[in-house]
Order: sequence, then C-alpha cells, then structure tokens
Amino acid sequence: MTLTAQQTKLDELYKKNFGETRGASFGTTGGADYWLDTHNPQTEDDWKEIDRMLAGSDEGVKYAASVAAGNPTVLPGGIDPTKSISSQAGPGTWASHFLEGGAFENMNAAAKITDIANDIGFTPSEAYFNNSVGEDTGGGDTGGEDTGGGDTGGGDTGGGDTGSTNWWDQFDDIDAFKDALGLGTQQQSGGMDDFMKFMMFMSMMRPQGGGGYGGSQYGYGGLNPGGVMSAYNPMDNIQSAISAFQSIPGIGGGSGLNDGNAAAA
Repeated sequence: MTLTAQQTKLDELYKKNFGETRGASFGTTGGADYWLDTHNPQTEDDWKEIDRMLAGSDEGVKYAASVAAGNPTVLPGGIDPTKSISSQAGPGTWASHFLEGGAFENMNAAAKITDIANDIGFTPSEAYFNNSVGEDTGGGDTGGEDTGGGDTGGGDTGGGDTGSTNWWDQFDDIDAFKDALGLGTQQQSGGMDDFMKFMMFMSMMRPQGGGGYGGSQYGYGGLNPGGVMSAYNPMDNIQSAISAFQSIPGIGGGSGLNDGNAAAA
C-alpha cells in the first residue's frame, strides 16, 4: 500500500517512539488512522504535539523503559502478549477503548491487536487473549479469538465460589440469621434497626478494589491477576464482624464514648 505524505510522517513517528520495526498500521480498528482522523496535523507544531502524545502513551512509555533497561521491546498497543488484555486495560491504555463505554465496546480486543500485528509484520511471543475485555466478537472478528486457551479459569469474574452455595443459604429464614447475630426476634425499637445497620455494615466491609487504574473490575483493584475476583464469604469471620459492628457508637449496647485511650492530635 502506498502511503500518503501524512501517513508517511506518522509512520516515522511510530518508529521513533515505538521501535524501528514498529510501523504504523492504517485501515485497522484501533490503528494509526486515529491520529490523522482526529488531529489532522498540518503544521510542524501539530506534528510535535502528536510526537509528544505518542511518547507519553502507554506503548511509548513501555518502549522507552525497555530501551533504558538495555532490552528494546516492541509491544503494539502496549499489550504484553504473555498477559491477558483484561489485566492491561487501565485508563490511558489502548485496551481501555474496548471496555464498556469505550470507542470499540463489544469488539474483540485480541482479534483487533492481532490484525494490527499482522498488518505491520509483527509476531507476538504468544497469541493475544482477552480474559474478559471485548469477548463479544459481534460476528466477524474471526482469527482473533482466544487462541491457545488464554481464558483458563478466568470466566468467573463475579467471584463465585464454584461448587458451593451462597453463605446466606445456611439460614432457614431472616429470624435464624438475626439469631446468629445475637439480635433474635426481639421487639425493642432498636432490634430491626440494628439488623439493617449490620447488613449495611457488612456491605461496606465487602472487599473492594483500590489504588491505581481506578480500582475497576477490569483487571485492577479488587480483581486477582487474570481478572478473577476472589470469593467473598462474610461468614468466615462473622463473630469478629459482629464484635466490630457492636463497637460502633449507637449500636447495640456499646456506649460509643471515648475511653481515654485515643491519642491527642
């Protein structure tokens, strides 16, 4: 394919920032057309801005780091083929465009990065695999499925405890659960209020994602490597949870008053 003057210039910037063997891919989903379609560079300052953004992209930063380490490594899209695309889909990444609400939502990210790699003559060390990002092929994303069995064990993203029942199934009814909490079927005004507060307390105690990349369910924060959330069973620590709950001011018999042990600010 004969490149236009703009395509040739962009191809040069790709090789500068991503590696000499990493040319720009045109006509592919998620490829280099984005820069020309959205920025339409005309002046030297326009090209300098694109150069700056390429260098600061996920792929550019990773390539620069590999050069600094003495091992230049080309990673189209910044995607490491030895890891699931799901685990690499944080904000500011190429893979994030395939998440819900992204420009390529419901497209198969593994298929699209495979298309780009094929177009530029790049052979990844392993076949790309999604593990949850853009699993819906939408009919027509052929050749880019999770070849090599990349989704082993990664389907249960909801954290289900396979082969077991839900923790609340061990109670016959709500009264039995209240009995386990030490609330019983008491009729005093605080009984049901305490029960509802406890349920809210347990909800807040549920493990959540935190830290970088937004703590989302897409491979960061609350998920284990590979995008699988660990099972959550509050009954494992129900007694300690009850004790913690009852120590909250205004709950049960706790006074909630400062006992004098708190350090001064």
